[in-house]
Amino acid sequence: KISSPTSQMTSFEDFLNYVSKSESESSVAIRSQLQKISSPTSPMKSNQREFDFYAPRGLLGIVIESSPRGPMVQSISHTSPLLGMIDRGDYIIGLDGMNTKGMTGAQLTLSMAQRSEQPQRKISFLSCGGATKY
Repeated sequence: KISSPTSQMTSFEDFLNYVSKSESESSVAIRSQLQKISSPTSPMKSNQREFDFYAPRGLLGIVIESSPRGPMVQSISHTSPLLGMIDRGDYIIGLDGMNTKGMTGAQLTLSMAQRSEQPQRKISFLSCGGATKY
């Protein structure tokens, strides 16, 4: 009786180990990438990008909400100087060089309001893509 190697496999890792026994050098790199992608501790960053926006003095016309990953843009006013530059769902990860990832939406809103009369404010965003443009 000949048994199929795949009938005895119980996980994706077993499959990768089976494939590695007879793979060429070029497929070693592919397998390595598959392991990184399938790892629960590997963040998927393919659509993420960080960028800075230098906001002018005054109101920004955005609503910021709290999320488990930090302050997030909930909405953007049609009169916002950020309109077309950011998306709903973008994370605000910095304000004038200060890390904001641990702040609530209310804390960040207060910090931004306290700086509203500065000639400009550096706001750092993390865009995860796929959000709705305004």
